[in-house]
Amino acid sequence: MATINLSVPFTPYHSSQPLRKPSISNSPISRFSKPARSLELRCMVASTTSKPIEKPKTSPIRERWPKIHGQDNWDGMLDPMDPLLRTEVIRYAEMSQACYDGFDNDPFSKFCGSCKHPPTSFFQDVGMDGSGYEITRYLYSSNKSELIPNVFMNAIHPKGPWNPKVNWMGFVAVSNDERTAELGRRDIVVAWRGTVTTLEWISDLISFLKPVTAENLSSPDPEIKVMAGFLHIYTDKDQSCPFSQLSAREQVLEELKRVTKIYKDKGEEMSITLTGHSLGSAVAILCAYDIAESDLDKIDKKRKIPISVFSFSGPRLGNTRFKKRLEALGVKVLRTFNVNDKVPTVPGVLLNEQTLSWIQPLADFVTGFYTHVGVKFSLDHKSSPFVKDIGVASMHNLQLLMHLVDGYQGPGAKFALAVGRDKALLNKQDDILKTEYLIPPNWAQIENKGLRKNEKGEWELPEQEDRFTSEGEYHRN
Repeated sequence: MATINLSVPFTPYHSSQPLRKPSISNSPISRFSKPARSLELRCMVASTTSKPIEKPKTSPIRERWPKIHGQDNWDGMLDPMDPLLRTEVIRYAEMSQACYDGFDNDPFSKFCGSCKHPPTSFFQDVGMDGSGYEITRYLYSSNKSELIPNVFMNAIHPKGPWNPKVNWMGFVAVSNDERTAELGRRDIVVAWRGTVTTLEWISDLISFLKPVTAENLSSPDPEIKVMAGFLHIYTDKDQSCPFSQLSAREQVLEELKRVTKIYKDKGEEMSITLTGHSLGSAVAILCAYDIAESDLDKIDKKRKIPISVFSFSGPRLGNTRFKKRLEALGVKVLRTFNVNDKVPTVPGVLLNEQTLSWIQPLADFVTGFYTHVGVKFSLDHKSSPFVKDIGVASMHNLQLLMHLVDGYQGPGAKFALAVGRDKALLNKQDDILKTEYLIPPNWAQIENKGLRKNEKGEWELPEQEDRFTSEGEYHRN
Protein backbone atom coordinates (compact mmCIF):
# COMPACT_ATOMS: atom_id res chain seq x y z
CA MET A 1 0.00 0.00 0.00
CA ALA A 2 1.40 3.44 -0.70
CA THR A 3 3.35 6.09 1.17
CA ILE A 4 4.61 9.16 -0.63
CA ASN A 5 8.13 10.53 -0.55
CA LEU A 6 7.43 14.23 -0.26
CA SER A 7 10.58 15.07 -2.17
CA VAL A 8 8.72 13.98 -5.30
CA PRO A 9 6.44 16.87 -6.34
CA PHE A 10 2.98 15.93 -7.50
CA THR A 11 -0.67 16.56 -6.75
CA PRO A 12 -2.60 13.65 -5.26
CA TYR A 13 -6.30 13.81 -4.49
CA HIS A 14 -6.79 14.36 -0.85
CA SER A 15 -9.26 16.05 1.40
CA SER A 16 -7.47 18.31 3.82
CA GLN A 17 -10.71 19.14 5.58
CA PRO A 18 -11.34 17.58 9.02
CA LEU A 19 -14.01 14.93 9.31
CA ARG A 20 -16.26 16.98 11.54
CA LYS A 21 -16.31 19.98 9.24
CA PRO A 22 -16.37 18.67 5.68
CA SER A 23 -16.27 21.07 2.79
CA ILE A 24 -19.69 21.27 1.12
CA SER A 25 -19.67 22.16 -2.54
CA ASN A 26 -22.58 23.80 -4.32
CA SER A 27 -22.38 21.16 -7.02
CA PRO A 28 -23.29 17.55 -6.17
CA ILE A 29 -20.20 16.09 -7.81
CA SER A 30 -17.69 18.91 -8.07
CA ARG A 31 -15.24 17.47 -5.60
CA PHE A 32 -12.63 16.97 -8.27
CA SER A 33 -11.48 20.26 -9.70
CA LYS A 34 -8.40 20.72 -11.84
CA PRO A 35 -5.39 19.84 -9.71
CA ALA A 36 -3.62 22.78 -8.17
CA ARG A 37 0.12 22.84 -7.65
CA SER A 38 -0.10 21.66 -4.08
CA LEU A 39 -0.65 18.43 -2.18
CA GLU A 40 -4.40 18.09 -2.19
CA LEU A 41 -6.21 14.81 -2.59
CA ARG A 42 -9.25 15.85 -4.62
CA CYS A 43 -10.59 14.10 -7.68
CA MET A 44 -12.11 15.66 -10.76
CA VAL A 45 -15.55 14.78 -12.07
CA ALA A 46 -17.97 16.68 -14.24
CA SER A 47 -20.76 18.40 -12.35
CA THR A 48 -24.27 17.09 -12.67
CA THR A 49 -26.98 19.38 -13.93
CA SER A 50 -29.33 21.21 -11.62
CA LYS A 51 -32.35 20.61 -13.87
CA PRO A 52 -35.19 18.49 -12.47
CA ILE A 53 -34.74 14.79 -13.14
CA GLU A 54 -37.20 13.53 -15.74
CA LYS A 55 -38.68 10.13 -15.02
CA PRO A 56 -38.26 7.62 -17.85
CA LYS A 57 -41.42 6.25 -19.39
CA THR A 58 -40.50 2.69 -18.45
CA SER A 59 -37.95 1.47 -15.92
CA PRO A 60 -38.45 -1.91 -14.25
CA ILE A 61 -36.29 -1.05 -11.26
CA ARG A 62 -37.89 2.29 -10.35
CA GLU A 63 -40.71 0.77 -8.35
CA ARG A 64 -38.92 -2.38 -7.23
CA TRP A 65 -35.55 -1.09 -6.06
CA PRO A 66 -36.37 -1.25 -2.30
CA LYS A 67 -37.03 -5.00 -2.63
CA ILE A 68 -33.94 -5.46 -4.82
CA HIS A 69 -31.96 -3.81 -2.03
CA GLY A 70 -33.30 -6.12 0.67
CA GLN A 71 -36.35 -4.38 2.07
CA ASP A 72 -37.89 -7.82 2.69
CA ASN A 73 -34.55 -9.63 3.09
CA TRP A 74 -34.82 -10.88 -0.50
CA ASP A 75 -37.65 -13.20 0.48
CA GLY A 76 -38.84 -15.21 -2.54
CA MET A 77 -36.29 -13.60 -4.87
CA LEU A 78 -33.61 -16.30 -4.91
CA ASP A 79 -35.77 -19.37 -5.55
CA PRO A 80 -36.40 -19.00 -8.41
CA MET A 81 -33.91 -16.26 -9.25
CA ASP A 82 -35.51 -12.88 -9.79
CA PRO A 83 -34.27 -11.58 -13.19
CA LEU A 84 -33.96 -7.98 -12.03
CA LEU A 85 -32.11 -8.96 -8.87
CA ARG A 86 -29.72 -11.01 -11.00
CA THR A 87 -28.78 -8.00 -13.14
CA GLU A 88 -28.32 -5.78 -10.09
CA VAL A 89 -26.14 -8.31 -8.26
CA ILE A 90 -23.90 -8.56 -11.32
CA ARG A 91 -23.86 -4.78 -11.71
CA TYR A 92 -22.57 -4.24 -8.19
CA ALA A 93 -20.13 -7.13 -8.56
CA GLU A 94 -18.71 -5.32 -11.58
CA MET A 95 -18.12 -2.29 -9.32
CA SER A 96 -16.02 -4.54 -7.09
CA GLN A 97 -14.22 -6.00 -10.10
CA ALA A 98 -13.41 -2.48 -11.27
CA CYS A 99 -11.42 -2.01 -8.06
CA TYR A 100 -9.19 -4.91 -9.09
CA ASP A 101 -8.92 -3.77 -12.69
CA GLY A 102 -7.96 -0.24 -11.67
CA PHE A 103 -5.36 -1.21 -9.08
CA ASP A 104 -1.66 -1.01 -9.92
CA ASN A 105 -0.15 -4.12 -8.34
CA ASP A 106 2.85 -4.34 -10.67
CA PRO A 107 5.90 -4.62 -8.37
CA PHE A 108 8.07 -3.01 -11.07
CA SER A 109 5.90 0.10 -11.18
CA LYS A 110 7.08 3.14 -9.24
CA PHE A 111 3.45 3.69 -8.33
CA CYS A 112 2.59 0.16 -7.26
CA GLY A 113 -0.29 0.50 -4.82
CA SER A 114 -1.99 3.39 -6.58
CA CYS A 115 -4.93 3.51 -8.98
CA LYS A 116 -3.90 3.23 -12.62
CA HIS A 117 -6.58 5.62 -13.84
CA PRO A 118 -7.69 9.18 -13.04
CA PRO A 119 -11.16 9.47 -11.48
CA THR A 120 -12.50 11.52 -14.39
CA SER A 121 -12.16 8.58 -16.78
CA PHE A 122 -12.04 5.66 -14.36
CA PHE A 123 -15.16 3.82 -15.53
CA GLN A 124 -14.27 4.33 -19.19
CA ASP A 125 -10.71 3.09 -18.58
CA VAL A 126 -11.89 -0.13 -16.91
CA GLY A 127 -14.45 -0.82 -19.65
CA MET A 128 -17.57 0.42 -17.84
CA ASP A 129 -18.41 3.37 -20.09
CA GLY A 130 -22.14 3.09 -19.55
CA SER A 131 -22.07 2.70 -15.78
CA GLY A 132 -24.01 5.91 -15.19
CA TYR A 133 -21.91 6.77 -12.13
CA GLU A 134 -19.32 9.43 -11.41
CA ILE A 135 -16.48 9.06 -8.94
CA THR A 136 -16.56 11.63 -6.16
CA ARG A 137 -13.67 10.32 -4.10
CA TYR A 138 -10.93 7.71 -4.13
CA LEU A 139 -10.33 5.80 -0.90
CA TYR A 140 -6.94 4.86 0.52
CA SER A 141 -5.98 2.58 3.37
CA SER A 142 -2.80 2.30 5.38
CA ASN A 143 -1.64 -0.42 7.70
CA LYS A 144 0.95 0.49 10.31
CA SER A 145 -0.33 -2.00 12.85
CA GLU A 146 2.30 -3.38 15.20
CA LEU A 147 0.56 -6.73 14.77
CA ILE A 148 2.25 -7.14 11.38
CA PRO A 149 5.95 -8.03 11.23
CA ASN A 150 8.14 -5.22 9.86
CA VAL A 151 9.78 -7.64 7.45
CA PHE A 152 6.69 -7.44 5.28
CA MET A 153 6.64 -3.63 5.10
CA ASN A 154 9.69 -3.07 2.89
CA ALA A 155 9.03 -0.99 -0.22
CA ILE A 156 10.07 -2.40 -3.59
CA HIS A 157 11.25 1.08 -4.57
CA PRO A 158 12.53 2.46 -1.24
CA LYS A 159 13.49 5.79 -2.86
CA GLY A 160 10.40 6.03 -5.01
CA PRO A 161 7.15 7.91 -4.40
CA TRP A 162 5.18 4.93 -3.11
CA ASN A 163 5.54 2.58 -0.16
CA PRO A 164 3.57 -0.70 0.17
CA LYS A 165 2.02 0.34 3.49
CA VAL A 166 -0.59 2.56 1.82
CA ASN A 167 -2.86 1.40 -1.01
CA TRP A 168 -5.72 2.63 -3.09
CA MET A 169 -8.69 0.64 -1.78
CA GLY A 170 -11.72 1.77 -3.77
CA PHE A 171 -14.02 4.69 -4.36
CA VAL A 172 -17.22 6.55 -3.64
CA ALA A 173 -19.39 7.09 -6.71
CA VAL A 174 -22.78 8.70 -7.29
CA SER A 175 -25.31 7.92 -10.01
CA ASN A 176 -25.65 10.67 -12.60
CA ASP A 177 -29.01 12.22 -13.48
CA GLU A 178 -29.81 9.77 -16.26
CA ARG A 179 -29.01 6.71 -14.14
CA THR A 180 -30.83 8.24 -11.16
CA ALA A 181 -33.97 8.65 -13.25
CA GLU A 182 -33.74 5.00 -14.27
CA LEU A 183 -33.07 3.73 -10.73
CA GLY A 184 -35.74 5.83 -9.05
CA ARG A 185 -33.32 7.32 -6.53
CA ARG A 186 -29.82 8.78 -6.24
CA ASP A 187 -27.56 5.80 -5.62
CA ILE A 188 -24.37 6.41 -3.64
CA VAL A 189 -21.96 3.50 -4.05
CA VAL A 190 -18.96 2.68 -1.87
CA ALA A 191 -16.83 -0.01 -3.52
CA TRP A 192 -13.95 -1.70 -1.70
CA ARG A 193 -11.15 -3.63 -3.35
CA GLY A 194 -10.38 -7.16 -2.22
CA THR A 195 -7.10 -8.71 -1.17
CA VAL A 196 -4.20 -8.29 -3.56
CA THR A 197 -1.01 -7.40 -1.71
CA THR A 198 1.08 -9.57 0.58
CA LEU A 199 0.60 -7.08 3.39
CA GLU A 200 -3.15 -7.48 3.27
CA TRP A 201 -2.93 -11.29 3.27
CA ILE A 202 -0.94 -11.12 6.47
CA SER A 203 -3.48 -8.75 7.95
CA ASP A 204 -6.22 -11.19 6.95
CA LEU A 205 -4.54 -13.79 9.13
CA ILE A 206 -4.78 -11.65 12.28
CA SER A 207 -7.93 -13.47 13.24
CA PHE A 208 -8.67 -12.48 16.82
CA LEU A 209 -11.71 -10.42 17.70
CA LYS A 210 -11.29 -6.82 18.77
CA PRO A 211 -13.94 -4.40 20.12
CA VAL A 212 -14.87 -1.78 17.54
CA THR A 213 -14.72 0.80 20.32
CA ALA A 214 -10.98 0.14 20.60
CA GLU A 215 -10.60 2.04 17.31
CA ASN A 216 -13.16 4.73 18.26
CA LEU A 217 -16.08 3.43 16.22
CA SER A 218 -19.47 4.31 17.65
CA SER A 219 -21.10 1.44 19.52
CA PRO A 220 -23.64 1.12 22.33
CA ASP A 221 -22.09 -2.22 23.33
CA PRO A 222 -18.38 -2.61 24.18
CA GLU A 223 -18.70 -6.34 23.43
CA ILE A 224 -19.38 -5.78 19.73
CA LYS A 225 -16.25 -7.16 18.12
CA VAL A 226 -14.81 -7.73 14.65
CA MET A 227 -11.66 -9.33 13.31
CA ALA A 228 -8.65 -7.20 14.22
CA GLY A 229 -7.00 -7.28 10.79
CA PHE A 230 -10.03 -5.86 8.98
CA LEU A 231 -10.56 -3.24 11.67
CA HIS A 232 -6.98 -1.98 11.29
CA ILE A 233 -7.23 -1.72 7.50
CA TYR A 234 -10.35 0.40 8.00
CA THR A 235 -9.02 2.66 10.75
CA ASP A 236 -5.22 2.91 10.46
CA LYS A 237 -3.64 6.10 9.15
CA ASP A 238 -0.16 7.31 8.28
CA GLN A 239 0.43 11.00 8.91
CA SER A 240 3.60 10.97 6.78
CA CYS A 241 1.58 10.17 3.65
CA PRO A 242 -0.86 12.67 2.07
CA PHE A 243 -3.03 9.79 0.91
CA SER A 244 -3.60 8.42 4.41
CA GLN A 245 -3.51 11.37 6.77
CA LEU A 246 -7.14 10.40 7.21
CA SER A 247 -7.98 6.74 7.73
CA ALA A 248 -10.14 4.95 5.17
CA ARG A 249 -12.92 5.26 7.71
CA GLU A 250 -12.55 9.03 8.02
CA GLN A 251 -12.33 9.44 4.27
CA VAL A 252 -15.55 7.56 3.52
CA LEU A 253 -17.57 9.06 6.38
CA GLU A 254 -16.49 12.57 5.43
CA GLU A 255 -17.46 12.01 1.81
CA LEU A 256 -20.83 10.46 2.63
CA LYS A 257 -21.62 13.33 4.96
CA ARG A 258 -20.83 15.79 2.18
CA VAL A 259 -22.70 14.00 -0.60
CA THR A 260 -25.82 13.05 1.36
CA LYS A 261 -26.22 16.64 2.53
CA ILE A 262 -26.25 17.84 -1.07
CA TYR A 263 -29.04 15.50 -2.12
CA LYS A 264 -30.90 15.82 1.17
CA ASP A 265 -31.07 19.58 0.58
CA LYS A 266 -32.40 18.88 -2.92
CA GLY A 267 -35.10 16.62 -1.48
CA GLU A 268 -33.96 13.60 -3.51
CA GLU A 269 -34.54 10.01 -2.53
CA MET A 270 -31.25 8.19 -1.93
CA SER A 271 -29.73 4.78 -1.32
CA ILE A 272 -26.31 3.89 0.07
CA THR A 273 -24.96 0.73 -1.54
CA LEU A 274 -21.71 -0.91 -0.47
CA THR A 275 -19.97 -3.65 -2.36
CA GLY A 276 -16.77 -5.62 -2.06
CA HIS A 277 -15.13 -8.95 -2.75
CA SER A 278 -13.03 -11.01 -0.32
CA LEU A 279 -11.35 -8.56 2.09
CA GLY A 280 -13.41 -5.84 0.40
CA SER A 281 -16.58 -7.61 1.48
CA ALA A 282 -15.52 -7.53 5.13
CA VAL A 283 -14.57 -3.86 4.94
CA ALA A 284 -17.85 -3.04 3.16
CA ILE A 285 -19.91 -4.66 5.94
CA LEU A 286 -17.86 -2.96 8.65
CA CYS A 287 -18.27 0.35 6.84
CA ALA A 288 -22.04 -0.15 6.51
CA TYR A 289 -22.26 -0.77 10.26
CA ASP A 290 -20.21 2.37 10.91
CA ILE A 291 -22.36 4.53 8.63
CA ALA A 292 -25.55 3.42 10.37
CA GLU A 293 -24.10 3.64 13.86
CA SER A 294 -22.84 7.16 13.10
CA ASP A 295 -26.35 8.20 11.96
CA LEU A 296 -25.13 9.28 8.53
CA ASP A 297 -28.15 7.51 7.06
CA LYS A 298 -30.64 9.68 8.95
CA ILE A 299 -32.69 12.14 6.92
CA ASP A 300 -34.86 13.27 9.82
CA LYS A 301 -36.36 11.76 12.97
CA LYS A 302 -38.56 9.37 10.98
CA ARG A 303 -36.72 8.65 7.75
CA LYS A 304 -33.45 6.92 6.91
CA ILE A 305 -31.48 6.30 3.75
CA PRO A 306 -31.55 2.54 3.06
CA ILE A 307 -28.14 0.90 3.46
CA SER A 308 -27.45 -2.31 1.55
CA VAL A 309 -24.34 -4.43 1.11
CA PHE A 310 -23.76 -6.69 -1.89
CA SER A 311 -21.07 -8.96 -0.49
CA PHE A 312 -19.06 -11.35 -2.64
CA SER A 313 -16.97 -14.26 -1.34
CA GLY A 314 -16.45 -12.58 2.00
CA PRO A 315 -14.99 -14.11 5.17
CA ARG A 316 -16.69 -13.91 8.54
CA LEU A 317 -16.21 -10.53 10.15
CA GLY A 318 -17.49 -10.36 13.73
CA ASN A 319 -19.18 -11.96 16.69
CA THR A 320 -22.87 -12.56 17.28
CA ARG A 321 -23.31 -9.20 19.00
CA PHE A 322 -22.02 -7.49 15.88
CA LYS A 323 -24.52 -9.42 13.78
CA LYS A 324 -27.44 -8.57 16.07
CA ARG A 325 -26.54 -4.89 16.14
CA LEU A 326 -26.15 -4.75 12.35
CA GLU A 327 -29.63 -6.22 11.96
CA ALA A 328 -31.07 -3.82 14.56
CA LEU A 329 -29.63 -0.89 12.60
CA GLY A 330 -31.51 -2.08 9.51
CA VAL A 331 -28.46 -2.74 7.35
CA LYS A 332 -29.27 -5.32 4.65
CA VAL A 333 -26.60 -7.73 3.44
CA LEU A 334 -26.82 -10.18 0.52
CA ARG A 335 -23.91 -12.60 0.85
CA THR A 336 -23.06 -14.24 -2.49
CA PHE A 337 -20.44 -16.98 -2.53
CA ASN A 338 -19.22 -20.19 -4.16
CA VAL A 339 -19.85 -23.13 -1.81
CA ASN A 340 -16.47 -24.61 -2.76
CA ASP A 341 -14.55 -21.44 -1.89
CA LYS A 342 -12.56 -21.68 1.35
CA VAL A 343 -12.43 -17.95 2.15
CA PRO A 344 -16.06 -17.74 3.40
CA THR A 345 -15.30 -20.56 5.85
CA VAL A 346 -12.82 -18.44 7.83
CA PRO A 347 -12.21 -17.19 10.43
CA GLY A 348 -14.05 -19.29 12.97
CA VAL A 349 -13.58 -22.65 11.29
CA LEU A 350 -14.70 -24.50 14.44
CA LEU A 351 -16.84 -21.92 16.22
CA ASN A 352 -19.35 -20.24 13.92
CA GLU A 353 -23.05 -19.86 13.05
CA GLN A 354 -23.23 -23.56 12.11
CA THR A 355 -22.11 -24.73 15.54
CA LEU A 356 -24.54 -26.97 17.42
CA SER A 357 -27.56 -25.07 18.71
CA TRP A 358 -26.88 -25.80 22.39
CA ILE A 359 -23.57 -23.93 22.10
CA GLN A 360 -25.10 -20.88 20.41
CA PRO A 361 -26.25 -19.18 23.67
CA LEU A 362 -22.62 -19.20 24.79
CA ALA A 363 -21.43 -17.49 21.61
CA ASP A 364 -21.17 -14.02 23.15
CA PHE A 365 -18.84 -15.35 25.82
CA VAL A 366 -16.55 -17.39 23.53
CA THR A 367 -13.50 -15.41 22.38
CA GLY A 368 -13.13 -17.00 18.94
CA PHE A 369 -16.79 -17.32 17.95
CA TYR A 370 -17.47 -15.75 14.53
CA THR A 371 -20.69 -15.54 12.57
CA HIS A 372 -21.71 -14.56 9.05
CA VAL A 373 -24.25 -11.78 8.60
CA GLY A 374 -27.05 -11.26 6.11
CA VAL A 375 -28.93 -13.46 3.66
CA LYS A 376 -26.85 -16.14 1.98
CA PHE A 377 -26.91 -16.71 -1.77
CA SER A 378 -24.87 -19.86 -2.32
CA LEU A 379 -23.69 -20.99 -5.74
CA ASP A 380 -21.69 -23.98 -6.99
CA HIS A 381 -19.15 -23.66 -9.80
CA LYS A 382 -19.56 -27.38 -10.53
CA SER A 383 -23.05 -26.62 -11.86
CA SER A 384 -21.63 -24.66 -14.82
CA PRO A 385 -20.90 -26.70 -17.96
CA PHE A 386 -18.34 -24.07 -18.98
CA VAL A 387 -16.03 -24.43 -15.98
CA LYS A 388 -13.25 -27.00 -15.90
CA ASP A 389 -11.68 -28.58 -12.83
CA ILE A 390 -10.06 -25.69 -10.97
CA GLY A 391 -7.86 -25.09 -7.97
CA VAL A 392 -8.76 -23.52 -4.66
CA ALA A 393 -7.56 -20.04 -5.65
CA SER A 394 -9.72 -19.99 -8.78
CA MET A 395 -12.79 -20.94 -6.74
CA HIS A 396 -12.48 -17.50 -5.13
CA ASN A 397 -12.44 -15.63 -8.46
CA LEU A 398 -14.98 -12.81 -8.78
CA GLN A 399 -15.44 -13.27 -12.52
CA LEU A 400 -16.40 -16.88 -11.80
CA LEU A 401 -18.92 -15.74 -9.22
CA MET A 402 -20.56 -13.33 -11.69
CA HIS A 403 -20.73 -16.18 -14.21
CA LEU A 404 -22.49 -18.35 -11.63
CA VAL A 405 -24.99 -15.59 -10.80
CA ASP A 406 -25.73 -15.26 -14.51
CA GLY A 407 -26.46 -18.97 -14.91
CA TYR A 408 -28.25 -19.67 -11.62
CA GLN A 409 -31.97 -20.42 -12.03
CA GLY A 410 -32.76 -21.80 -8.59
CA PRO A 411 -31.91 -24.80 -6.38
CA GLY A 412 -31.71 -27.93 -8.52
CA ALA A 413 -32.50 -26.06 -11.76
CA LYS A 414 -30.34 -26.48 -14.85
CA PHE A 415 -27.59 -23.89 -15.30
CA ALA A 416 -28.47 -21.47 -18.10
CA LEU A 417 -26.89 -18.09 -18.82
CA ALA A 418 -29.63 -15.48 -18.55
CA VAL A 419 -27.84 -12.16 -18.97
CA GLY A 420 -25.44 -13.57 -21.53
CA ARG A 421 -22.25 -12.54 -19.76
CA ASP A 422 -19.23 -13.33 -21.94
CA LYS A 423 -17.72 -16.72 -21.02
CA ALA A 424 -14.27 -15.45 -22.03
CA LEU A 425 -14.22 -13.28 -18.90
CA LEU A 426 -13.63 -16.45 -16.89
CA ASN A 427 -10.10 -16.46 -18.28
CA LYS A 428 -9.51 -12.73 -18.08
CA GLN A 429 -7.18 -13.06 -15.10
CA ASP A 430 -7.35 -16.80 -14.46
CA ASP A 431 -7.63 -20.22 -16.09
CA ILE A 432 -11.21 -21.36 -15.48
CA LEU A 433 -12.96 -21.81 -18.84
CA LYS A 434 -12.81 -25.24 -20.46
CA THR A 435 -10.06 -25.48 -23.08
CA GLU A 436 -12.51 -26.45 -25.84
CA TYR A 437 -13.57 -22.79 -26.04
CA LEU A 438 -10.03 -21.82 -27.13
CA ILE A 439 -9.73 -18.80 -24.85
CA PRO A 440 -6.18 -18.47 -23.49
CA PRO A 441 -5.80 -18.09 -19.73
CA ASN A 442 -4.94 -14.70 -18.22
CA TRP A 443 -5.60 -12.96 -21.53
CA ALA A 444 -5.97 -9.47 -20.06
CA GLN A 445 -2.47 -8.09 -20.59
CA ILE A 446 -1.03 -4.60 -20.83
CA GLU A 447 0.83 -4.18 -24.09
CA ASN A 448 4.54 -4.82 -23.52
CA LYS A 449 3.72 -4.86 -19.80
CA GLY A 450 3.55 -1.08 -19.88
CA LEU A 451 7.06 -0.55 -21.29
CA ARG A 452 7.60 2.17 -23.90
CA LYS A 453 10.59 3.29 -25.88
CA ASN A 454 12.20 6.50 -24.70
CA GLU A 455 13.91 9.11 -26.88
CA LYS A 456 17.02 6.94 -27.01
CA GLY A 457 15.05 3.97 -28.27
CA GLU A 458 15.41 2.12 -24.96
CA TRP A 459 12.51 0.31 -23.33
CA GLU A 460 11.41 1.63 -19.91
CA LEU A 461 8.35 2.13 -17.75
CA PRO A 462 7.02 5.65 -18.42
CA GLU A 463 6.82 8.29 -15.75
CA GLN A 464 3.39 8.85 -14.25
CA GLU A 465 2.69 12.05 -16.17
CA ASP A 466 2.94 10.01 -19.37
CA ARG A 467 0.20 7.75 -18.08
CA PHE A 468 -2.14 10.60 -17.20
CA THR A 469 -2.19 13.26 -19.88
CA SER A 470 -5.19 15.22 -18.54
CA GLU A 471 -6.34 16.02 -15.03
CA GLY A 472 -4.96 12.83 -13.54
CA GLU A 473 -4.41 11.56 -10.08
CA TYR A 474 -0.66 11.92 -10.18
CA HIS A 475 -0.22 15.19 -12.07
CA ARG A 476 3.25 16.56 -11.48
CA ASN A 477 4.36 20.17 -11.20
